[in-house]
Order: sequence, then C-alpha cells, then structure tokens
Amino acid sequence: MLMKKSEDWEDIEVKQRKADRPFFESNFIQQIYDGIDYLRDESREVLRELDLESRIDELDLEEFAENTMNQIDDILDDISRFKDSVFDKEDLPDDVRHHYRNTQEYFNRDADYLRRAKRKMARINAKDLADEPDNYERIIELCDKAIEIRPDSFDAYELKAQALVRLERYSEAIDEYVHALAMKDSVSIWLEIANLNRLNGNFDDALDLYDFVLDKYRRYADAKKGKARVYFDMGDYAECDNMFKQANNIENLDEESFKIWSECLQQLQKD
Repeated sequence: MLMKKSEDWEDIEVKQRKADRPFFESNFIQQIYDGIDYLRDESREVLRELDLESRIDELDLEEFAENTMNQIDDILDDISRFKDSVFDKEDLPDDVRHHYRNTQEYFNRDADYLRRAKRKMARINAKDLADEPDNYERIIELCDKAIEIRPDSFDAYELKAQALVRLERYSEAIDEYVHALAMKDSVSIWLEIANLNRLNGNFDDALDLYDFVLDKYRRYADAKKGKARVYFDMGDYAECDNMFKQANNIENLDEESFKIWSECLQQLQKD
C-alpha cells in the first residue's frame, strides 16, 4: 500500500505487519507515527492512574488529533522552507526543470501545497495560528507552488487572493481573483473584486461591478449592501440609507451592515 506524504518527498512504501501496525521505510515518518501512538497510549494511562477512566470517552479526541496534526504540519513546513532555501529549481537546466514540474504534477503535489495552504488559513481563522504577515506570506508561497504545477487551479488563485486581502494588498488580490475568474465564473468573486475596488477608493468601478452583479446574477441584497458601503465611504449618506433600506427589505442585514447603517443615519441627523 502507498501512503502519500504532504511534502515533496518520494512516496513511502508502508509494509503491513503483525497487529496491523504500519511500519514505514522512512525512519522520520516512523518516529512521528510512533510518537502519536505513544502520546495516545500515555494519555489514556495517565487518566486511568488519576481514576478518570470513566471519563475517557468524554475526551475530545478529535481536537487532540487536530492539534497533533497541526504540530506535524508546522514541522513539515519548516523542513520544506529549509529545503527551498538550499535548493532553487530555477538553477536547473530548462529540460530538467520541465521534467521536475511534470513529476510534481504526476504525483499531485499541487494538491498537497493547496491543502497545506488551506489548513494554515483555517488555523488562522480559528485563532490556532497567529494572524501575522509571515503566515499569510507562507500561504501565498504555497499557492504559488500549486499554481506553478497546475496553472488552472481555481482554488489556489482564490486562496492566494484571500491571503493578499489580509495583507491589504488589494490590487494584487484583484489580479489573482481575475485569474480565478478565467478558470471559473463565480458571483462571489465578482463581489469580492467590487469590494476591493471600494477599499482601493475606486468607487466608480466598484459601483459598476455591483450593478453588473445585479444585472447578471440577481444578487440583489449583496450588491445593494455593497453599493450602500460605497456611498457611505463617498459621504453620500442619503443614497447609502436608500441602498440599505432596499437590501433590508430583501433580507435581514448582517450585524456589520447594521452598524454602518446606524452611523449613516447619525450622519443624516447631523446634516
């Protein structure tokens, strides 16, 4: 049986032996596997010694496994970054580099890179990983690796754009979203591009894009909320109020939209 790692290493053969316990050709992977087994066994033994055996089933083993995988993921990522620092494939001859890329594609390395990037973003969102520029930069690097192997990767372009947005690099994020749209049409991405134009201060472009979404996709509430925020940023509070009213008649506004609408109404009262 073949077991695929999440790194650029060769596939590792796993031999099934007694008690169905896998033994790996790689000593490093075997140490990780044995360590996980040891932690699992020791955790249960400690609980038994504390007379908590009856509560073992109440443990959140899924959370324990998730935390363990996060630590392994960090270790493997550090190894990957070190490998990249000492090995630059751009230094290889063109024919060798082309063969390298084909090999990466054959073994679906792009999927491995993308999975790791998604995992990092999910950990940041769950506050299990620091909301720091370095982590977003790493997500961008992983997405670039995936795109290099498979240039038609919609998910990689979309995730890279999301990381760029977190870094407030809005123009670059728009470019990546446009690449994603070239792979697959998506109303959510059109809305994101409209939002980024607003954040960039390109209010006319943002309004045009929201109108485009209204005409083509009939996403009335989302587009009208977006237009309301543009008008708010422009200081046109009367039109902002009008758009929020229309959006609220379609569906209940989210908390953030209500907050902006309240500020808009306060400004109208001052005027």
